[in-house]
Amino acid sequence: MASPLPTKAVLTANDVRTGDIVFWTAQHDWTTDIKKACVGKGAVEAQALLDAAQKEEGENRVVGSYLIALQAGDSLSPIPLKLREIRRLAGPSVPFGLPEAKAEAKAEAKAA
Repeated sequence: MASPLPTKAVLTANDVRTGDIVFWTAQHDWTTDIKKACVGKGAVEAQALLDAAQKEEGENRVVGSYLIALQAGDSLSPIPLKLREIRRLAGPSVPFGLPEAKAEAKAEAKAA
């Protein structure tokens, strides 16, 4: 895992069972909603988040945990600094699945 960030950050990982992107909460659990994520401020809180990640990975609940640096300021929703994280939160950039699912996705896009 990377060293703690000296800024605001949230802990993210992928759920082992579902593959979903998840975020660590103040209730010491995982959520798919970044708005419910525990925001660490400064190096000490960032290290506490990384310690929780190490424990959770050791118990095979999540994989690939790391901290996401957030934009400064007090917004209602945490906003990642890096475009990579903003894109990751938006979901897959290419459709996946069976051809029928791809056709259905195209039909839904046209209807919207």
